[in-house]
Amino acid sequence: MVAEATVGLQPAPFFLLPPSSIPPPVSIEERQQEEKAQRRRSLVDAAEAVLGRMPMENMTMADIASAARLSRSLLYVYFEDMEDIVLAVTLRGFEALAEQFEAAVQAHDAGLMQIRAVGEAYVRFAHEQPTYFDLVARFEARSADPEAATDRERACLAAADRVMTAMTDAIQNGIDDGSIRPDLDPTETATMLWGYTHGLIQLMANKETGLQQQYGINPDALIDRGLDFIGVALTGTSPHPAPTIPTEASLAQQGKDSRSRPPSLF
Repeated sequence: MVAEATVGLQPAPFFLLPPSSIPPPVSIEERQQEEKAQRRRSLVDAAEAVLGRMPMENMTMADIASAARLSRSLLYVYFEDMEDIVLAVTLRGFEALAEQFEAAVQAHDAGLMQIRAVGEAYVRFAHEQPTYFDLVARFEARSADPEAATDRERACLAAADRVMTAMTDAIQNGIDDGSIRPDLDPTETATMLWGYTHGLIQLMANKETGLQQQYGINPDALIDRGLDFIGVALTGTSPHPAPTIPTEASLAQQGKDSRSRPPSLF
């Protein structure tokens, strides 16, 4: 009985499987492409690991080859130069940031809470993934012409657009649901918030000890209040109302008013 049960549990021979359950054979070309993709990922992993240990300016192709346990000449089969492989790591950073921003937006209903969550996600990103944060900041600081960009640069620009879209969507959602004031342009506002939050994070990263010692500023509290400040700006009235263009009648009335007022003693 035991023997029969054991035999019954064994899988059917390969030649008895229905055709639909037999995986198609992998061609030599497909296998070679998979191996190349895996090796490319391994090289990017190695570059990312090296960047986690030393500044980008100090990293060499030999460092990456050593971390990947491959010859340095093999790196040039997959990447044109150092900038090319650094851009591959940068792309990972943009993709990770975009995913976190999109998750932050999806986690809340009101647009104002969405943009707050995006700000908090950016602070976490800088703290938990400093290598990505630094590479993303370096890429954003340089001027990239989409017309003359390489394939890798265009991929980074597309991922950066995902980041910006998550922010503009949150702002537009807030305008639509009434939690954010309606006189704001979503793209312009997202750009300003990006610069403001990034500058606040950089300030804390570079001057955290000095601000604590000299002014008694708690960095975590400052970040939190900075995000609160964004909320006030997004919900308050505009501090710069549109100017009223004077007309001849209004100027004439101003002249009458000034003549009717008694002379000032001061």
